[in-house]
Amino acid sequence: MGVINIYATNFKENVSGSIREDGGQIVNQSEAKVVQNGAKGVDYDKNKERKPPTDIRITKVEGPFDDKGKLIKKINLGTSYIYKATTSRKPKKEEIALLKWSIKFDQGDRLIINGVASLNKLDGDKIIINLKINQEFEKGKVYAFYQKADESVSVELSLKKVKFPILILQGSRRKGKNRENNGTALDMLYKDYSIDAVGYEKLRKQLFDETYNVEKQNSFYNVNSRTDNAKKQSDLKIEKIKSFLDKSTDDLFKIFRNDIKGYSSGEIETVAIEMVDKMEQNTGGEYTNKKLTSAVIGHENSKTFISATKKVIKEYLKENKGNIEKLEIIDDSKGLLYEKLVRDKVDNPKFGDWFSGLGITINDVWAYQIYITDFKVNKNTFQMKLEYIYWDHFGLDYPDIQKFDKDIFYSWFVLQHYKGFKPFITKLDIAEELKGTF
Repeated sequence: MGVINIYATNFKENVSGSIREDGGQIVNQSEAKVVQNGAKGVDYDKNKERKPPTDIRITKVEGPFDDKGKLIKKINLGTSYIYKATTSRKPKKEEIALLKWSIKFDQGDRLIINGVASLNKLDGDKIIINLKINQEFEKGKVYAFYQKADESVSVELSLKKVKFPILILQGSRRKGKNRENNGTALDMLYKDYSIDAVGYEKLRKQLFDETYNVEKQNSFYNVNSRTDNAKKQSDLKIEKIKSFLDKSTDDLFKIFRNDIKGYSSGEIETVAIEMVDKMEQNTGGEYTNKKLTSAVIGHENSKTFISATKKVIKEYLKENKGNIEKLEIIDDSKGLLYEKLVRDKVDNPKFGDWFSGLGITINDVWAYQIYITDFKVNKNTFQMKLEYIYWDHFGLDYPDIQKFDKDIFYSWFVLQHYKGFKPFITKLDIAEELKGTF
């Protein structure tokens, strides 16, 4: 019941029955006169009981049910579920729309769900409705009523909690694996070449075949056919490797360490030397560095990649009304979002800058993974915390010496593939936030 205030110069009410019966308080104010005429007189009884719009009552509420009619123990945010209300008698058509629904979250007040009257449908002897909840809660209740919500005529709700972090997106390649993900990446192999004639022949064949294999490597080498010059170039590289095999390990690391300074600057030069030091320690494993991570975060290519992935995440949330349940990757697949990245021509971030140091320390992010670490929903708005992990290999393989005729790469190749110094995986961990509506 509300308050009715009427202000008029002349105010008249002519009725044969009753009028304004639902007013909790009625105030009539007129500058002239107030006239009330009733066929049976005007009754000014006090404390008159309000006549309910209907005598039908709700005796039971059931739910939530999924779209197949199965009773659900825990609901997902943003997913529509069916609730059923049993009436004390079969409702009239107009009484179906009069049924009200309310919800209570935790210790808060019961809130009437507005704008859903048209969603009430008669199904047999029950009134049913599809309701969707987008607000986080620990305990909840749904009520159906005509006059007043009753605690005994309600259903309790529990929210299906997602355990974070959840993996939602990853590229086609995996850390430490080759492009087909069925073996170790070539640049992660070590002590896989020998000094004997067979070892040299293996390398000569690989270098020559890489030059000739236009379909796979033309984008790298721009070589269109097998030529005598290509064979000559591969033989020259073999001779160069032989000359580096005659150098001591200390001399090879000296070349490696000194030359890497020419490919880096500032704080990243210090990082690059530290990475060479780690390789000399021969521990393998993983390497991470905050300065290197900060440089990658600030790079335009990383910003572009992160922005593009956020775009497809937002797009998915709008399409699925904030439901992230199907986003989680539980196998070795690339995830539901990957095809959207392909559509937008988004690829792994690359850092081909040979002056800052990102080109020699990272160059091409080999693999990446994106996790949701936290997710909160309030009605149709969301807040999400994301973790981006970039993986790269601090190692090289024979295509690298095919592409780059530099002392640093010959010394690196010999140290890794002949002398057995272990490459390692570089890991960059980036925290991001995403907010929006759906």
